[in-house]
Amino acid sequence: MVNSLISVVRSRVCILGVLFAALSSAGAGVSADETRPSVAELVGFFEQVVFESEYKGAVQGSKVVKKWTGPIRLTVSAMAGKVLPKPGGGRELKLEKIRPKEPHVKAIRRHLTALVRLTGIKTEDSKKVGKPPNLIIRFVPRLAMAAPFLVKGADPALLRRLAENAPCYFLTAAKDGAIVWGTIIVNIEMSERQVSNCLLEELTQALGLPNDSDLVKPSIFNHLSELPALTRNDKILIRTLYDKRLTAGTPRAEAMARIGALIAELDAATP
Repeated sequence: MVNSLISVVRSRVCILGVLFAALSSAGAGVSADETRPSVAELVGFFEQVVFESEYKGAVQGSKVVKKWTGPIRLTVSAMAGKVLPKPGGGRELKLEKIRPKEPHVKAIRRHLTALVRLTGIKTEDSKKVGKPPNLIIRFVPRLAMAAPFLVKGADPALLRRLAENAPCYFLTAAKDGAIVWGTIIVNIEMSERQVSNCLLEELTQALGLPNDSDLVKPSIFNHLSELPALTRNDKILIRTLYDKRLTAGTPRAEAMARIGALIAELDAATP
């Protein structure tokens, strides 16, 4: 599936190397006055976003810790669309490749820089290392968000479920807990602010924190909030997942028995 997925990626604008250069403003918190949950609450938050699934019946929750263990090789593509009349009646969506919009590229750069800092994930230039991209971001019109060609080999019914009423969504695949590829689909017709917020959430979730939960607040994982940057809670959850003492593939029960101490340590160290 990985090979078939990668094979459809062509003529991308690669945002690698300099993409992850340090930005002075990246990763700033939303507010200095955030309500700070207890360590026990943070442990509950972690279990919700790492192991549960908001798409019951379509996407199962995880039984093990999943995260990236190898380098990320990013590529981005964009498409515009027009609804045209069909010969003999009816209408069809005509798609064409376009260059990704600069504000979208800047948003990706900003959010990934913050996430790389938090996780320690390495990045590679696909062309330089001679390996295919493994994290793909596609900007497409709303009507095309469930198109089967976007994620080659994925269940069309699953894509329809994910795209239903959603401004963006993601899919990842893992082997023994190690995430090996991810695809993020974004509605290109949204405002720049909406696209940026959507990218922040989907990029974070594609790192191994896949679930949304209104129990987690303040947080980008909360449906009731629309935030432009990671909160203190988010940073603690991300750092916990990517702590070297918590390895990919760790069973859920074992992980939950261990993360209390990790979160307590990170909670004390996070401003």
